[in-house]
Amino acid sequence: MTDIDLPQISVVIPTYGRPEMVLEAVTSALSQKGPSLEVIVVPDGDDPAAIASLARIGDPRLRIVRPGAHVGNAEARNCGIRAARGTWIALLDDDDLWLEGKLAAQIEAARSCALPRPIVTCRFLARTETQEFFWPRRLPAAGEPMGDYLFRRRRPPTGDGAIQTSTILAPRALFAEVPFDPDCKRFVDIDWLLRAARAEGTGILFAAPERPMAVWRMDDRDRISMKGNWQDDVTWIEQRRDLVTPAAAAAFTLTLPSIRAARQGDRRAALALLRKARSFGQAGRAELLFHLGNFILPGRLKSLLAQLSR
Repeated sequence: MTDIDLPQISVVIPTYGRPEMVLEAVTSALSQKGPSLEVIVVPDGDDPAAIASLARIGDPRLRIVRPGAHVGNAEARNCGIRAARGTWIALLDDDDLWLEGKLAAQIEAARSCALPRPIVTCRFLARTETQEFFWPRRLPAAGEPMGDYLFRRRRPPTGDGAIQTSTILAPRALFAEVPFDPDCKRFVDIDWLLRAARAEGTGILFAAPERPMAVWRMDDRDRISMKGNWQDDVTWIEQRRDLVTPAAAAAFTLTLPSIRAARQGDRRAALALLRKARSFGQAGRAELLFHLGNFILPGRLKSLLAQLSR
């Protein structure tokens, strides 16, 4: 294959146990117009149902890379990236979708950007069975640290600042320099963003921010991010203190671990998390209100407030 024949973009999709959803994800990627692409699906372990489902596509741009064992989400992505031939890598989770024009808009934004290695993202629809939100609500300020943008809030509701995995496009060379951490068992994408943002020549760029270009299906299916306990979340941020500001560490503690603790009904965690956040730094009013609301407000009222904040 000559350089002329090589794809511009390699789409990397790890999958496990979602044969119909990965079919929809792959179809949404192959439907993208503009830049040439290949779609690399990495079944994480033995997944014959996914292989059979993808066999229905019959598109030569689809490649299946098998690690040969169950390696976990992070290493499955690394396997796909190592097999990629494109100059750019676009990430897509097996339960998410891309909307029309996503890759074309991102490549156009990347080429017009002064950064040598931009991390190009986009806004997206966060969709449940009953609700849909246009996230993130705000774009990062000039010079805003990655952790501050992801974790600190100007308003209590979720979705203030966000970069979802299936919106990320970046140079393959950046992923080679900063691979996903196979030992990271939660917040794998956020961990990568925090580390990649510190690499030379990088920066966050939102393509066509006036419209959503991906769909994050965020219902209560079996997700890695839904497993474990809130103490594990606190340990995660403790181990990454060098990647975030004190205020961002405090904000994280009162949001993601707080959500998990409230869902698990661990009311003792409310005070424990406040104390831990204080030991990290000064949390903002929005994070404090969010944390208290997790433990005080009934579920229906929280859902209503989320709808009103769209």
